[in-house]
Amino acid sequence: MGLRRVCVLLTLAAPAAAAQTVSDDSLTYTLPAIEVQATRASETTASAAQSVYVRHRKDIALDPGLSLQRILRGVPGIQINDRGHFALGERLLIRGIGYRAAFGVRGAQVFLDGIPLTIADGQSMLDVVEPAQVARAEVLRGPASLYWGNSSGGVLMMTSVQDTAALRLRGMVGSHGLRHVMGSARRPLGNGYIQTFISSIDRTGWREHSEGGFLRMGLRGRFELGPATNLSLSGAAALQDVQAPGSLTAAQYDANPQAADPRYVDVGAGKESTHLQAGAVLRSDTPLGRVSIAAYGISRALDNPLTFATINLDRLAAGTYGQLHSGPRRMVWTLGWDVRLQHDQRKNEREGDMVLNQEERVRNLAVSGMVRLMLSERLRLMAGMRADALRFAMTDQLLTNGDQSGSRTMTSLSPAWGVTFVAGPMVAYGNVSTAFETPTTTELVNRPGTDGGFNVDLGPQRTRGVELGIRGPVPRLRMEADIALFWMRINDRLLPRQSEDGRTWYANEGQNSHRGLEIALAWPLGRPAYVEVAYTAGRYVFLNEPGNGLHIPGVPAHQGQIALHWAARGFAAEIAADFASRMWADSDNTAEIAGHMVLDIYAAHQGIALRRARIQPFMSCSNLFGATYATSLVVNAFGGRFFEPAPGRAIQLGLSMVLP
Repeated sequence: MGLRRVCVLLTLAAPAAAAQTVSDDSLTYTLPAIEVQATRASETTASAAQSVYVRHRKDIALDPGLSLQRILRGVPGIQINDRGHFALGERLLIRGIGYRAAFGVRGAQVFLDGIPLTIADGQSMLDVVEPAQVARAEVLRGPASLYWGNSSGGVLMMTSVQDTAALRLRGMVGSHGLRHVMGSARRPLGNGYIQTFISSIDRTGWREHSEGGFLRMGLRGRFELGPATNLSLSGAAALQDVQAPGSLTAAQYDANPQAADPRYVDVGAGKESTHLQAGAVLRSDTPLGRVSIAAYGISRALDNPLTFATINLDRLAAGTYGQLHSGPRRMVWTLGWDVRLQHDQRKNEREGDMVLNQEERVRNLAVSGMVRLMLSERLRLMAGMRADALRFAMTDQLLTNGDQSGSRTMTSLSPAWGVTFVAGPMVAYGNVSTAFETPTTTELVNRPGTDGGFNVDLGPQRTRGVELGIRGPVPRLRMEADIALFWMRINDRLLPRQSEDGRTWYANEGQNSHRGLEIALAWPLGRPAYVEVAYTAGRYVFLNEPGNGLHIPGVPAHQGQIALHWAARGFAAEIAADFASRMWADSDNTAEIAGHMVLDIYAAHQGIALRRARIQPFMSCSNLFGATYATSLVVNAFGGRFFEPAPGRAIQLGLSMVLP
């Protein structure tokens, strides 16, 4: 059965399953309208004119929570590429935006507990995210520069668990040498609380030369400073020491998908990094409206041996953002501001010789405003505008080939318009929105040649989008639905190219068209069970000549998930299937990556009392049938080294102990 037919059958199955008779209270996942942080707290799920999806993780203590892919399973329009090792991190794509990322995340704004993980130049650094500690994930799909400016092809907001237990310990072991230990504690303090965790995860790796791990720590607190004012504090640290196996050619992949690129083994490719950050968010209700102000700082040190050079990077980043949001009335307005600063000291060495030594600075200043007008109890209009100015400056400190110092200034206006109509319990919406994305400092300094300095030919890509959607409960069918249609045009797209030595550089090359359909459905099969289905169909193509009509690499036309959840008598279980159609690895569509379907299972028990403590066992098995597939790839890799194989079958077993 073809993947397309599977997707259609899953979608058509929803109404039939939903029509079964169940009690009204079985839809326990239906939530009242909640504030949407991705729109700077200016909207709720009942009023937002954008496609927003909020996922609350149930039984978080019993969930392995090893990856963002696990946390965001079931969110339509999202593609997570788990590379199977820690060196490059997971790649996050929202409606096809972000496919160019050679490592980390591009094209999306990411936040943890209100603190940006996306810095001034648009890079998102996720090292400090401990997936097992994320309790809530909120995703805004589509262009969102009105709210967050640069690199806002979508927004991911994550909120850490607010644990009520005084002490929680957890240990887990699994296939491919997995060892994960975590402890967390909470204590009341004055008019608030303080909560901390520490975790260690290591694995020898499924592939050769992929051993490594993280040590993560986090500290959070919330304090009531008055009847209408609160302060949230957060701190996080991540220490990483990992090997990088590199990507494979088709011949290497077919011969042994667990192999590493021999060049990466020869140079000892990998990554050692230390990431520290701290932030605070102050919220207060005033006579003018609600005021929210955040401030944060980030420090990162990186030692990264690669095939073409050893990269040493010392980074400092800081910023503040805030908004004033008027109280509820027929016309609601929001004013916002952002300041983001970034300072990088970058050194590249090759065979003991310094080949690059430069200081890079980025400054982003922005102001924004939005108005929402209630024409009636059901009909609302929204309009907004944001202005951004980014200055990139570089001081060359290696003058053997001349002084490459220079600067670039990039500006953007980001308008958006939207309409919302409340139709009973459901909300219909439409919008026209925009986004822009500058090259990151890493992309600006990676030129086709090996000289330092900025690539003067590289500029921002710009996106315009149109969206129509509907979301909310469908009482007659006793189900939840979230359906959206989207069209996006991307101009001056940033496209990766790769040199023979493995070095990646970028160019602005023409236009893209992204359009598609997203469906998320959830319905009960009876009190102990419910089903969730997510499906995304898209057409992502190049529009310019040559190559007009060719498919964008790295993005499947069809992908989705279906999950069956069951809970009764203290036991909980989940069976989940992920599927994706084929995708192309290069812009010329000459290298094809086959589609795949993977089945995962999870099981847990709510707990066995042992004096004051409660013991909670859990287990999971991913890729149950041991499918061989490439879940991620290196777009336009030189020499056809596209393939990043996914791990084979993996089993995890764990125990949690809770002290109230």
